[in-house]
Amino acid sequence: MNLGQAVAVCLYELARASEPRKTEESPKAAAGDLERLTADLIETCRVSGYVKSLSTAASEEKIRRLVRRLNLSAKDAETVLGMLKQAIWKMKSAGNDSNH
Repeated sequence: MNLGQAVAVCLYELARASEPRKTEESPKAAAGDLERLTADLIETCRVSGYVKSLSTAASEEKIRRLVRRLNLSAKDAETVLGMLKQAIWKMKSAGNDSNH
């Protein structure tokens, strides 16, 4: 499983796990956080090679709709953003190491 697929599985599991628990309402992620998450997910897909060319508006829109359907809480969005930032940093630093 490559990193892009692993991220997709993590997002799926977060969404699936959040459905049954309706005990207390946590604040939903803000639109700005969802947009940052979308941008980072697109960047992760590009850097990992999961999607060769994700420059088309239609492909980006598909990812944007996927993120919105996840209905993440603010805390979950923050967690996923951190995971994506770390994955992007790690892939880019690994790519720089192989260039030397």
